[in-house]
Amino acid sequence: MARYLTEDEAAAAGFEIVHEPKQDRFALYLDAADGRRLVGEAQYRLVGEPGPGASAAPATDTAAGTIDFTHTAVLPEFRGTGLSGILAHHVVTNPIVHGRRVLTTCWFIEKYLARHPELLGAGA
Repeated sequence: MARYLTEDEAAAAGFEIVHEPKQDRFALYLDAADGRRLVGEAQYRLVGEPGPGASAAPATDTAAGTIDFTHTAVLPEFRGTGLSGILAHHVVTNPIVHGRRVLTTCWFIEKYLARHPELLGAGA
């Protein structure tokens, strides 16, 4: 199986990352001859903010403007291809993160940010 180092390389192979705010996730799709297939996702929740994706908890000074990445996964047949890292990079540098405090309930995003702490400044 191929290994992808950049989002552009993955896109050339038919992969696309789509922000789906109504589902509180970034979805990784593969366009193939048999149709579009969901092959991975990074889920999040917005804490202390009104509207879609916000938790039911009341806003507090410490919770307002917080995004919590709760789960990241790709299908087993795509593990080891670099797609999880590409997905992680996409989500932590996405404009939805800008100006928000970042929590990492998801162990994968936590480890990714530990390896790339400079990205917190780029997105958060």
